[in-house]
Amino acid sequence: MKRILITTLAVITVIAMAGIFSGCGGSKVPERLIGQWECADLASDGYTDTSFYALTIEKDGTFSLYDETGNPGISGTMKGDDTGKLGILELSCNEDDFDPPVCWAKMQKNSRVRYKIMDENTIRLGYVGIWLTFTK
Repeated sequence: MKRILITTLAVITVIAMAGIFSGCGGSKVPERLIGQWECADLASDGYTDTSFYALTIEKDGTFSLYDETGNPGISGTMKGDDTGKLGILELSCNEDDFDPPVCWAKMQKNSRVRYKIMDENTIRLGYVGIWLTFTK
C-alpha cells in the first residue's frame, strides 16, 4: 500500500512539474502581436478617423491603445492562443480613461476582439465587424 501511495505521489509530481514548465495554466499574447504599432488613417467602415491611435502590446499581455498625444483610449491586459494568423483575444480593460474608438463604441471593459496577422509588419484588430489596421 505504501509503495502505491509513493508511486501515485511521484506521478502527480511529474505531471504538475510538466504543466508548470510547459506553460500550462492559461493563454498568453501571440508573439507576433507584441510591439508598437501605428493605426491606419481609417477604420474598415471607411469613415472613422483612426490615424491618431498608437497601440503597444507587451510580452506580459499588457496593452494600450491611446491616441498619440496620450488622450483617453483603452488599456489593460489581453490574452489569446497563438493560432497562427487569425484568432481571438480576450481584453480586460482598466477602469481609468476607458474610451474605446468611436467605431467600437459598444465595447465593454471585458471584450473579445479578433486579430489577423497580415504580414510581419501589419496586423488587424476587429470588434463587431469593424477592423483597425496597424503597422510597425
